[in-house]
Amino acid sequence: MKARQRDTAPAVPETDWAGTVARAATEDVREMLRAERRRRRGRWFAGGLVVLAVGAVVALLLRTSVFEPVAGDQAQGRDATRAGVDRDAPFDAARPFAGTPAESWADGAAGLVLPEARAVGEFDADEVAATTQLVRSVLVASRLDRKLLVDHDPTGYLGFLAPDAKRQLEPLFADGREPEVQALVSLVAPGSTPLPVEAKVSGTMSTRQGKAGELVVHTNYVFAYAFEPPPNLRLAEAMNTVVVVRADVDYIWRVGDKWTVSSRGLWFDAASGFGYSIDCDAYRKGFLAPVTTGHSVTRRPGEAEPGSYFDPRSPLPPAGGCRH
Repeated sequence: MKARQRDTAPAVPETDWAGTVARAATEDVREMLRAERRRRRGRWFAGGLVVLAVGAVVALLLRTSVFEPVAGDQAQGRDATRAGVDRDAPFDAARPFAGTPAESWADGAAGLVLPEARAVGEFDADEVAATTQLVRSVLVASRLDRKLLVDHDPTGYLGFLAPDAKRQLEPLFADGREPEVQALVSLVAPGSTPLPVEAKVSGTMSTRQGKAGELVVHTNYVFAYAFEPPPNLRLAEAMNTVVVVRADVDYIWRVGDKWTVSSRGLWFDAASGFGYSIDCDAYRKGFLAPVTTGHSVTRRPGEAEPGSYFDPRSPLPPAGGCRH
């Protein structure tokens, strides 16, 4: 049996009436379009266990004036500092995370700490330990290894998956289909250059029994990537060159005669998350690039302050969007 999909007005003169109606209708249409775009920018979902992974739609939560050719105003600076971002921190290519909440995080794979090995349902402690170690290797390959991150070569990542899962994902790494797999991996946009420092990582991993023959490993991590700034650009704050990705992804280890041989092994399942301080145009194409390469964006009143986007324990925010 192959792996199955998880079931988952005041009155106006008559002469002005036509113009008033036209203006109102135009605003109504614009609001409808904006509402539709907001609905479309829901959380990531990467489901398909027998079908190809569903194209991920990301909630892109960015704020106004994330970079400027000159320093921003003092009120914005005070807000950013309260949220854990120091606008006055000088840029240092050797310490690009200085002045951000990610500054004290572990470097790279050191931030992927395994949970204590213990028996879970039908899986003994040794089997659980082996599975969480496998998932840790998958996270390194999908989020940190420059072979995939920069070179866009998915061979290492796909090699950890069950043959059927690999077959489903492999076509999504080419021909403009990268947005369909971005819930599971990080890909640097062509033309953007990561700094030669490891990404910062914070989060947790946990396990639970799934259906018969399934061990579910839930991963909840935030990855912060540092990029080279454009030449001759005066940076307004520490976040100008940092891209933040939150990824909550379930991986499932499947064993037993319930599954065909080619479906036994590691599968991807439900995924959600968001990107912050990121170039919208690149992200819509499935790639990561800093805001210094894109357009300015706005942050709606009431949206969470930047510091919360660095906290893997915080609730996933409502759908937001890139706004020119």
